Amino acid sequence: MIRVKCMGHIASAVGAEEISLAEGGIEASDVVEKVRALTALKDPGFTKYNTLVVVEDGDAFVPAGKTMRIPDGASVALVPFSHGG
Repeated sequence: MIRVKCMGHIASAVGAEEISLAEGGIEASDVVEKVRALTALKDPGFTKYNTLVVVEDGDAFVPAGKTMRIPDGASVALVPFSHGG
């Protein structure tokens, strides 16, 4: 299981500030795609190209440029570039 904290308009699109994905050990880009699939919107406004992934160990990156395997039990935050802080 991976805990995902959704920030800004990602939380609005998903309808929750935190969700859990049953799969562990998946690529960060897959995490973004699985969260996108939870929305009812045709275009939820976030992709692997405009979303910052912050892993619990402090590693932050855009999965389109760099990806990594997120281990089972990890927590990540998805922050859209347009997030106001």
